[in-house]
Amino acid sequence: MEIKIDQEVLDDLMRLLETLEGSTDLEATAIVSKTGLRIASSETADVVADIYSASPATLISLGQKISQGLDQGELQEIVIRGTKGYTIILVGAQDNNYMLFSSCKKAFKLGYYVHKLKKAFEIMEPVLKQIPTA
Repeated sequence: MEIKIDQEVLDDLMRLLETLEGSTDLEATAIVSKTGLRIASSETADVVADIYSASPATLISLGQKISQGLDQGELQEIVIRGTKGYTIILVGAQDNNYMLFSSCKKAFKLGYYVHKLKKAFEIMEPVLKQIPTA
């Protein structure tokens, strides 16, 4: 499945991702559909493009089930901790078909990174709404 994206919209998203990475230590930042299709990514994310497949979509689905099952409300983000760093998946609202995917190596700034990702995602939402979903 492929999503047709206007080049201007894609350029806007790429610029926003590059700005986000340029102002933080975040890397491999990408916008991914909730079905697992990569929409846009920074240059550092091109190296790990295969990671942006069905795996994040599966995690989101599982996270939503757990969050609802434990009566914790709507899922907002998933943080994965590895021995060499963190992966942060920010989930849009239910009417948003996209998620923001990024990684970082500095744990002491994790809250800061989540905050920066949320702010960036808020800015990206109007641009994302220009992408046809069907």
